[in-house]
Formats: sequence, structure tokens, C-alpha cells
Amino acid sequence: MNKYDKALMIFIVVTSVFMYGTLEWFVRSTTSDQVVAVVYYEDREVLRIDMKEDRNYVVDGALGDVFIEVAGGRIRVEKETSPYHLCSIQGWVQYANIPIVCLPNKIVIIIQNGTLNPDDPDVIS
Repeated sequence: MNKYDKALMIFIVVTSVFMYGTLEWFVRSTTSDQVVAVVYYEDREVLRIDMKEDRNYVVDGALGDVFIEVAGGRIRVEKETSPYHLCSIQGWVQYANIPIVCLPNKIVIIIQNGTLNPDDPDVIS
């Protein structure tokens, strides 16, 4: 191992740490204190969940009931009926840019900042 190999390894480590720190900062800065989870079934909003309340919810999916658990500001699909149970294997999610997608049940859970109602008029236009 010559000095160029060592310099390359140091460069890769420093760049990796910098990129991880930047990504972590971005994820934390895009998630505010007012967080709601929106549950969609086939492009329709079926449930809006306040992430501050620790509760269990049940939503009808295409293959059966989907059990959703909220605890400690995090959300997960606790139990569902699908061939590989990928939704429940995904585990806990607490950041706004990580959705939970359950394609066999046609359920998508997206965490959003704020408590805006989608029926409210657009402020920008």
C-alpha cells in the first residue's frame, strides 16, 4: 500500500462521513414537530393520523385488514395480510421522506409535516 492508496482511503472516508452528515441533516430538517401520517388506499385518503397520539388503527386493504401502530412519534404496519409481509417487515418510520408502501393491499402511508387539510384552497395560486 503506497501513499496514494492511503490518501484515496482517507478521501473516501471523509467524503462518506460528509455525505452521511448532510443526508442526516436534510432528513431531520424536513421533519417538523407537527407531523401527521396520511393513509391512502388506491389514491384516496382514508385516514389522517396525528403522530403525537400513541394508538392503533385498522384500515381495510385489498387483501384484508391492515393494522397500523403509532408509538413515540413513529409509525409502522403491525400486521397485514400479504404474500411476503413486506409492509410489516419494513418496521418503524418517523421521518417525512420515508413512506410505507404495501402494494398487495394497495395501502400507502406517507408522513407529512403540518396538519394541512388537502381540501383547503392553495395559498400560492
